[in-house]
Amino acid sequence: MTAQRRIVVVGQARFASYALPEAGRVSVGRSEKSDVRIEDESISRKHARLHVGAGVVEIEDLGSVNGTRVRGDRLTTGQRVRLLPGEAFHVGNVMMVLVADGDGPRKPLQSSPDQVETRRAHAGTQGGAREPGARAMHVIEDPAMQALYEMASRIAAGNIHVLVLGETGVGKELVAETIHERSPRRTGPFVCLNCAALSEQLLEAELFGYERGAFTGAVQSKQGLLESAHGGTVFLDEVGEMPLALQAKLLRVLESRQLLRVGAVRPREVDVRFVAATNRDLQAAIQEGRFRSDLFFRLSGAKLVIPPLRERAVEIEPLARAFVQRAARDLGRAQAPRLTPEALNLLRAYSWPGNVRELRNFVERAVLLADGVELSAGHFPIAEMAAVIPTRGSNEPAPSSSEMSPASEREHILEVLRACAGNQSRAAKVLGIARSTLVARLDSYGVPRPRKT
Repeated sequence: MTAQRRIVVVGQARFASYALPEAGRVSVGRSEKSDVRIEDESISRKHARLHVGAGVVEIEDLGSVNGTRVRGDRLTTGQRVRLLPGEAFHVGNVMMVLVADGDGPRKPLQSSPDQVETRRAHAGTQGGAREPGARAMHVIEDPAMQALYEMASRIAAGNIHVLVLGETGVGKELVAETIHERSPRRTGPFVCLNCAALSEQLLEAELFGYERGAFTGAVQSKQGLLESAHGGTVFLDEVGEMPLALQAKLLRVLESRQLLRVGAVRPREVDVRFVAATNRDLQAAIQEGRFRSDLFFRLSGAKLVIPPLRERAVEIEPLARAFVQRAARDLGRAQAPRLTPEALNLLRAYSWPGNVRELRNFVERAVLLADGVELSAGHFPIAEMAAVIPTRGSNEPAPSSSEMSPASEREHILEVLRACAGNQSRAAKVLGIARSTLVARLDSYGVPRPRKT
């Protein structure tokens, strides 16, 4: 039975799916008459055309302004290129993926409060390889994250390079691990390198290796991380910080699948898949001459954007509970402390500018300092949580009294007060009002103030 072929269009945090006919032509563009209509300013009205036949899907660019790219190469007008199942390509700035349902089993996503990252430390501070199967576990509750990980699983089946974008601490490395471990390269090495952690000279030596005598101190030849990852995946974290000279060398590796050690005269074959990540705006870096556009298009065969934690607040509670369990286990405690409702309200109200990493650090410290069976709001120092968001899941400033109904205002103030364990000074700071104003509001609500002892 022939597999049903579909085109998946990836947006900011969700994707849409379009079934393809068994044979025929499918138009792609911003026009209302397009078979696959994409409302994006980078898409031309008549952008591209898909040619569907028996076992073959080809894409043709129709003279679009922002181009159609397959495997990093921009198509010329009228050029037709065959697409492979599971392969991602770009129409303008929008990523699309050809999917053939039934072309093989898909590993299901797992979602459990007890399943959270348990990653191994890198081999040294400069990066290193991980053993196959040393997989971090995830909490995936938010629909946008479920869609993103489903897309990551589909991308993993191919061999295109991937660019992962997102704020610091959102979990870019976890996505990279997922791509590696759901790919045909899963039995190979997964090598990580932080491009911002090393000087240009050390970064070159770590990436490409060097021959004996290549520089002072090179008393013997050394294999680089790219060679050590042969047959596997290389995760380039903070790739936006890579010096321009090394960007040119990396581009040659992507294009030729060969590398040249420092001080060598003969290139070596290398077969690796790159997953790069950054929290930088690479488009702006390209305009400023700090990042090569050709390297950007090579690395972004597929592009995944991870939403910040404040936009997936439904995951805060299960993540916090999982971190509590892990921290207690690491400390050798027989029983993990329980998060009180007030503590959970406080955690859900915070904006988490450091995302999942910041949440993990706060929880681990709370577990370390707690001496009882509960973690209350007092275990999470509100003074250090400088950007509290009062409305769950929003990154907007707190609404003023004039923007809220009296009933909503009362409920909101009481909820913040409960989250601060009754501490009026803390609650006033969270609400962005004077303590005297808060006291007056509580008096008007008939809420008794705690007596001084």
